[in-house]
Amino acid sequence: MKRSKHQPKLADDKPKPVKKSVSFMQDAPGEVSTGEDLKTSPKSASVVPQLKNNLLAIPIHNLLILWGLFHYRLTEDIESVMLKGFITSLPIQAGYNYLLAKNTTRKSKSTNIPLLVGSSILVSFLLAVPLFATLILLGAPVYKFSFKTLCLALHLSQLIFTPLLVLYELQFENFTLLFHQQRIYFTIFRHPVLSSVLLSLGCCWLGVIPIPLDWDRPWQQWPITLLVGGYAGGVVGSVLSLVVNIWHR
Repeated sequence: MKRSKHQPKLADDKPKPVKKSVSFMQDAPGEVSTGEDLKTSPKSASVVPQLKNNLLAIPIHNLLILWGLFHYRLTEDIESVMLKGFITSLPIQAGYNYLLAKNTTRKSKSTNIPLLVGSSILVSFLLAVPLFATLILLGAPVYKFSFKTLCLALHLSQLIFTPLLVLYELQFENFTLLFHQQRIYFTIFRHPVLSSVLLSLGCCWLGVIPIPLDWDRPWQQWPITLLVGGYAGGVVGSVLSLVVNIWHR
């Protein structure tokens, strides 16, 4: 039945409200983002800086540093060897992080890479202090072992914080966006640097297990097994990311 021109509109003729979704991504003019678009949009992957070559991100130098620590008899003089090993490893870590910075795809080509690497290393020194406090709170021995724990925190800060600071160019707010990603663990294990950092932490924590065992071995002294777990875990994590990427091609 046709309605006359002057007949009032019925309630059912009201335009239905358009459902809107909140988006942290900038839309093009005239476009409205939906929740489904964000799940599949390639822009969601831009939260994590990507690498040009994942193979170059494998921290093989970690094994070299570990070899050097044991070569200079880590089990006989833990404090001295850990401190000297940390100092001598800084140029190696700086070289790795320089290659990492060059290997990262960047929007701006004007980034001062040497300044970025140097600043990241200095910031990691500062972050070693709260890391040291965290180790104490998690049960690290204090009496007669504080300096050893501090040396462990210095080593771990270079393994964990410096690559992240270089990857995200010292922009902490961009790093926090990672935790808003869906399937966050899949995102982490597909990225060599993120996977390396996570496995460094995990294997360092697992390194506590052999210490209380009644084997009376020199390498069971605090914190040798944690140090080995941190360095070896970084290599395992980056290799694991390569396997995950091959598996999901």
